[in-house]
Amino acid sequence: MAVEATAFEYAMGLFSVLIGLAVVDVATSFHRLARMHQSIKWDPLTLIVALYTLCTAIYMWFDLWGIRHFAAARRFPIYIGLVAQFFVLYLAAAASLPDEANPTTNLRTYYDGNRRYFWTLQTVFQAGYTAFGYYLFVAANPTEGNDFNQAQPWIATALLAMMSAPTFVSAALVFLRSRASHYVGVGILFALMVLHYAQAQIG
Repeated sequence: MAVEATAFEYAMGLFSVLIGLAVVDVATSFHRLARMHQSIKWDPLTLIVALYTLCTAIYMWFDLWGIRHFAAARRFPIYIGLVAQFFVLYLAAAASLPDEANPTTNLRTYYDGNRRYFWTLQTVFQAGYTAFGYYLFVAANPTEGNDFNQAQPWIATALLAMMSAPTFVSAALVFLRSRASHYVGVGILFALMVLHYAQAQIG
């Protein structure tokens, strides 16, 4: 057990950096906007989307704890795939808010011009997340102690359906232009997040 814990902690190092960069990028961009709050043209939708991206980075930290005993996650092909996933998540976080703020910054205009790129990144991330979740479920076995349970396939099916739903919602938002549809879509994503992670805990 001690050897596995050490291996997991070592593997977590690069994941921690990428998740931390995603959180820092959102926080830094918001700080620059807040410093010029009187001249910035704010947009609630842009801020809600940035908040969703921040929450995504945080819930990935929780998910990493769930695979702490899963040896396959520490093998190079899976590990490099997870690194690629977190890299895409960082790109999405970096795209959620403008990198620079100035008196002419208009967040609504920024979102309208950036939405296809942002939601494409989210779709790629969510699709990869679903694929890894499916792999972990199929490869799950009691000796590795992961949190997936093949003995209850209906639970696994419901979990995989919930994991897949954000991919389809994100993909739809790539093409939908109506701001109302984007509010609804992001609301669905938050609802799915709450359903999935309301009982999550570390330890």
